Amino acid sequence: MRKIALAVLSALVLTLSWTATAASAAPLPADPSPRQAFAITADGQMKVMDASSCNFPQWGTVCINVNGSGLFVSRVTGSHPVAGYECGRAFHLWGYYENGQQWHRNGTADCGAVRVWVDFDLNANMRDGSQICADLREGASQWHENGFACITVHR
Repeated sequence: MRKIALAVLSALVLTLSWTATAASAAPLPADPSPRQAFAITADGQMKVMDASSCNFPQWGTVCINVNGSGLFVSRVTGSHPVAGYECGRAFHLWGYYENGQQWHRNGTADCGAVRVWVDFDLNANMRDGSQICADLREGASQWHENGFACITVHR
């Protein structure tokens, strides 16, 4: 039983297909604990089902969550943790479809406590090796002023 558990763990480590990264104009520490969900297919292959990552600047933390499997992305979420109750945070998410065409989605989060977010359904294949990113605009700041969070999509 122990050999089987080690083989499954080894397969898990070797077959991850999405990588979580943080990106910005200036170096920011990456999320120390990117989260990923997995499924085992009928033929015994391990597939990554979703991934998430955050950047952690002095202010304006933004997170991205990508739901899907392999190159197929069903939904993307941009989020921001809040200390109290906030409304109207502006988000910009972007990435590349499989054919290389860039897509953009902008949205404003509803009011929320603990976390505010926007969701976008994509239901499309993304380009292998491309990134899907989320940005947050703080007040009158510019886009990308405080960095952004990204997920790299792999086959």
